Amino acid sequence: MSTTKVLITGITGFAGSHLMDELLAEGGHEIWGLKRPNARMRNLHHALDRISLVDGDLLDQTSLIAALGRADFTHIYHLGAQSWVGPSWEMPAAYMATNAIGTIHLFEAMRVVGSKARVLISCTPEEYGDVPEAELPITEETRLAPINPYAASKVAQDAVAQTYGASYGFRVIRTRAFNHEGPRRDTHGALASFAHQIARIEAGQAEPIIRVGNLSARRNFTHVRDICRAYRLAMQLGAPGELYLLGSNQAVTIEEALRALIRLSRRPGEITYVVDPARVRPTELRRFEGDYSKFKALTGWEPRISFEEMLISILDYWRDFVARDLY
Repeated sequence: MSTTKVLITGITGFAGSHLMDELLAEGGHEIWGLKRPNARMRNLHHALDRISLVDGDLLDQTSLIAALGRADFTHIYHLGAQSWVGPSWEMPAAYMATNAIGTIHLFEAMRVVGSKARVLISCTPEEYGDVPEAELPITEETRLAPINPYAASKVAQDAVAQTYGASYGFRVIRTRAFNHEGPRRDTHGALASFAHQIARIEAGQAEPIIRVGNLSARRNFTHVRDICRAYRLAMQLGAPGELYLLGSNQAVTIEEALRALIRLSRRPGEITYVVDPARVRPTELRRFEGDYSKFKALTGWEPRISFEEMLISILDYWRDFVARDLY
């Protein structure tokens, strides 16, 4: 089998580092990662001797031209992004700059160096907005109606990808992955925040009260490792220009997920929770349920890791984080 030359933007982040693990486990890939010069390397320490890293920034096209000139990349997984909903209301222009303009910079750099790489774009079902219950589950054909700046920036990124495919023949595979969780997720995410607070409570570093935001929203959760396997299959088997939803059929409320984490904790009878107004978003998607049957029909993919296994992996990650004082 010939070796592919892979570039992962956002490799130091949550999904990017797990995608690196997925590709290393499969073998046959020469893996490069684009990182900012001051990026934290915590998520990559276990594999630094097996990959190559190059400095660059999606906001600096010159750096992207230099990065793409380092190798004749056959595949580019574009995961670099501003990816949290909450902070997007405070910095909407930064989200649009990174997610939309940054993607233009990447594609223009590809044009400059003459790259013919297949590109996978990772977008979000947040783009669909608060879909009425009668129109669920969400499919690839559901109308876009973003209700937060993050989602708006991803709609723009998706439009950029379609434009470069139509105008220049770029081979772009488009994905929208529903909530994916697991080790290494930042505490801007609800489950990571809950698990981090539980780990601190278990370690005697905090009172047994978890601060939470809106708990009524319903989400479908998939382990990040399953999603990264889906990214790999989408890159290998997906048709350029096509869109694929990625997720699971199991939907739970945030409160149900919180209660499950507490039940799995070492102090289940002692921990309670209280709503912190600062954690409540200006707008919220009430039900976030999708249909991944199009992608399953193409690839045979479906999630393998259970919801409880996912929660345990998140708790164990934050227990280790707190025990080693990795702040």
